Amino acid sequence: MDLLLLGFIPLLVFVVLDSLSNVRYAVLGGVLAAFCELMFSYYILGKIDAFAAAFAALVLVLAALSYKFKNSVFFKFKPVIGGAIMGAIFLVTSALGEPLMLTTIDRYVDLIPTDQHFKLQQPTVRELLTDLNLCLGFTLPLHASLTAWAALHLNRWWWFVISGPGFFVVLFGTQLLVLL
Repeated sequence: MDLLLLGFIPLLVFVVLDSLSNVRYAVLGGVLAAFCELMFSYYILGKIDAFAAAFAALVLVLAALSYKFKNSVFFKFKPVIGGAIMGAIFLVTSALGEPLMLTTIDRYVDLIPTDQHFKLQQPTVRELLTDLNLCLGFTLPLHASLTAWAALHLNRWWWFVISGPGFFVVLFGTQLLVLL
């Protein structure tokens, strides 16, 4: 969860700097925050995984476009593209019978408290995670669409609320949906 929360720090830095100065400073601050996030991920995991590297590259490309064209919309599309990609990955891994949720838990079991290992291996829990994986394949692209609309039609702060805290509302709502 800490790593998920860290993913929104570059967005927060960007929106604050965009409010106080110009888009170029905001983009540079967002990139610096994304680099710090990547280093923290390396510190916690002991390596930079493919997802962290891909999202850092995405930040750099979109930041470069925003910087070059002096238009913040490019940078604002980072959560849009990320959500669409993650949704597609969740759908594909569900279709292949290898849900990303289970693969991630199995791969990073060392980061999970020992007393939780037994619970996470229970068939009922694994089935819930499989269902969550599939549902996220649909809800993340929906959130990405709403975030894109906000980036194009709303001010920077509404965009941030929808893209940042709104993401956690979608995660929580999807979890509730799966539990029902």
